[in-house]
Amino acid sequence: MEGDNVTMLTVPRETVEYIPVPVTLNGVVTTTGVSFAVVPDGTRPSSWTAATVLNSATYTLISGLSVGLYNVFAKVSAAPETPVILCGQITVE
Repeated sequence: MEGDNVTMLTVPRETVEYIPVPVTLNGVVTTTGVSFAVVPDGTRPSSWTAATVLNSATYTLISGLSVGLYNVFAKVSAAPETPVILCGQITVE
C-alpha cells in the first residue's frame, strides 16, 4: 500500500477543510475501506475516521487542531490484511 504524501502542508489553526490524501494498493487508487487518523507528531493513531470520497479521491477533514506538527496515517481494511501507512505531515500555525 502506498500513500501519496500530504508532504509538509501548512494550515492555519482556524481552518476547516478537506485535505486530499490519495491511497493506492498495488499501484491502483483505492477508496474502499479507507480511513484516516491525524495525530500529534510522536504519537500513534488509536482512533480512525472513515475517508470522505469525492470524485473518486479520498480526503480527510482537518478542523479543531491546536498549533503543532501532525502526522497523517491511512488504514485500508482489506481482509485478511489491514495495512497502515504514514502519508505525510501537517503543520498547524
